[in-house]
Amino acid sequence: MVCGFAAAASGAKATMAHLSRLGLWHHGIFFLVLFLVLAPLFFLILGSFSTARLPTDFSLATMGFVNYIKVYGDPGTYELFTNTVVYVGGSAALGISLAVSLAWLVERTNMPGKIWVYAGVPMILAVPGMLQAMAWVLLLSPRIGFLNRMLQDLFGPDVGPINIYSLEGMIFLEGIRLVPTAFLMLVPLMRSMDPALEDAAAVSGARPSSVARKITFRLLAPGLVAVMIYQAMTALEVFEIPGVLGLPAGIYVFSTKIYAIVRTATFMPVYGQANALAMVYLVIAVVTTYLYTKMISRVERYTIITGKGYRPREFDLGGWKYPALASVILYLFLAVILPFTVFVYTSFLPYLQAPSWAAFQGMTLKNYRLLTQYGEVGSALWNTVVMVGTTATATVVFSFFISLVVVRSKFWGRKLLDQLAFVPHAIPGIVMGIAFFWVFLKLDFLPVYGTVWAISIGFTVSFVSYGTRSMNAAILQIHKELEEAAYVNGATPFRTMWRVFFPLMLPTFVGVWIWVVLHAVRIAGMPLMLYEGPRNQVLAILIWNMWDEGYVPAVAAIGTLLMIFLLLLTLVVRLVGFRRHAVQLVGT
Repeated sequence: MVCGFAAAASGAKATMAHLSRLGLWHHGIFFLVLFLVLAPLFFLILGSFSTARLPTDFSLATMGFVNYIKVYGDPGTYELFTNTVVYVGGSAALGISLAVSLAWLVERTNMPGKIWVYAGVPMILAVPGMLQAMAWVLLLSPRIGFLNRMLQDLFGPDVGPINIYSLEGMIFLEGIRLVPTAFLMLVPLMRSMDPALEDAAAVSGARPSSVARKITFRLLAPGLVAVMIYQAMTALEVFEIPGVLGLPAGIYVFSTKIYAIVRTATFMPVYGQANALAMVYLVIAVVTTYLYTKMISRVERYTIITGKGYRPREFDLGGWKYPALASVILYLFLAVILPFTVFVYTSFLPYLQAPSWAAFQGMTLKNYRLLTQYGEVGSALWNTVVMVGTTATATVVFSFFISLVVVRSKFWGRKLLDQLAFVPHAIPGIVMGIAFFWVFLKLDFLPVYGTVWAISIGFTVSFVSYGTRSMNAAILQIHKELEEAAYVNGATPFRTMWRVFFPLMLPTFVGVWIWVVLHAVRIAGMPLMLYEGPRNQVLAILIWNMWDEGYVPAVAAIGTLLMIFLLLLTLVVRLVGFRRHAVQLVGT
């Protein structure tokens, strides 16, 4: 019987080895990823040298350096550089400062109500950046801002209005939005800090400020720098907040300038110049991604948890406990509660007006009724459902098969495949959008230009970097013995996949699927670049267009419903994350 079992195992391994040698699907996955990642970049670079007015008119005769000369010879480009550096640097500095403070209060102090902070900070992700910026416009617009009106009523008309349409306003709002991700990245670092090192410094007579500067922050430095680089990358590629706050005031950063060249040109757009501008954007993003990967690869040099008795210690805030909690509540109020409240209030107004007793008496449901009667809302909602469902499912399936090749096979190109899958992480959405714009116009055998499938393909390629990171980690936790046992018992590769991999990978599948849905609904940059009319208009584009046309109460109604949906979805993500953690604990 033992001999029979050994023979069966040997036969199973031989079959698996034979399939691996064939490697047909390995090559298929590899070349598909190669095409989807490199084709957009190829046309993006090629288009930057083209002087043709339209991508369809591109030919070798139109090649040259004219676009680069015009773009980088324009003094406005250097102002663009300055604005972008100030915006990214200021946003990252503000966001990191707030995140470090929050993470320290939650992990290293005895501040009350910490469980609510854990739950509340990630909820900020449920408020799309575009809607948050619009809410703050309703509050601090110099002309219609509710808060500005209230300040002038209280202190007189001579009180200058606070202008949210400014670089400072963009930095403030983006800094607030960067906090949740940085907080979630910094909490494990704070939790891992061995207090014995700080105690030793204190016993030696060091003041608390010296301990923080020479011990705490030096130990946190590698992780902190990695978080700063990641947050700078995020601020660099964001379009929604600079689009809502900067475009009306003529304050451009890279993402909004590219959009303006392509979408708001008075005459025919100069696509080649947009591509030329996107190239420096792409170089900056790739360099920052490289620095980020190098930084996180060296964190083992700064190990701060050892095999000795390790127990985190809380710092006693004394009388500052409740002021600290009040400051956290103030942040959550500004980041989540206030924007949501503004949108709810505005959604019931017949026309835009500052809060007053008369305004509350005149509230109506007509904006919500309008959503059921306005034809473009229904088509945009359907397009969004199709786009989001397709993108999320395709990302999960595609990422799984890529990770299966990378982690489980001996395919010659598996390391290169893993790197190719990560490349889209370095490409901002607005740049990826214009790159796929060229691909779909030039490769006319792909009849997807101007359809919702174009947006789905672009999003899938962008999100696959996150999907493969999650799938790689999950597959590594599944031992090969489970597959071999299934093969020994006569299971086919498909049945093994269905009965072994699928149940164990289900929490990861669900987590990635919901994460993609959450982000695909929120992002407006790429859809705006691939938008060609009602046929592929999604909710993000509809909200953008309605806001631009002045339908503010209707936008508030859509935004309110969307934020409620995303809030519930974010709660599901948290529950899935907790469930996955519980499954891992049981597995160990």
